[in-house]
Amino acid sequence: MVKVKIDTKADQITQVVIKGHADSAEHGQDLVCAGVSSIAVGILNTLHVMDENACSLEMNDAFIKIVVINNTETVQTVLKTLYIQLKTMVENYSAYIQITKEEV
Repeated sequence: MVKVKIDTKADQITQVVIKGHADSAEHGQDLVCAGVSSIAVGILNTLHVMDENACSLEMNDAFIKIVVINNTETVQTVLKTLYIQLKTMVENYSAYIQITKEEV
């Protein structure tokens, strides 16, 4: 299962961690995993291109971590886009992806 943890402070996203594999199909045919990866990598690329110092970005096999360093309205818009896209995936594939949102 893909587990997404979103930390917030005063309704602002401060950190996102995505880890695990969906295991909804055989390796190479897992559309849920591919969807999550596409969304996440697109967001990472956007954050990096917009302002490479706005967030700390980490990506390894089955692990992505985004930590907000320089919070701006644009960074929040991009991260809320990530949340909305992943939430939409949960609506259709809740057996393979889980999101927890926590105020820290």
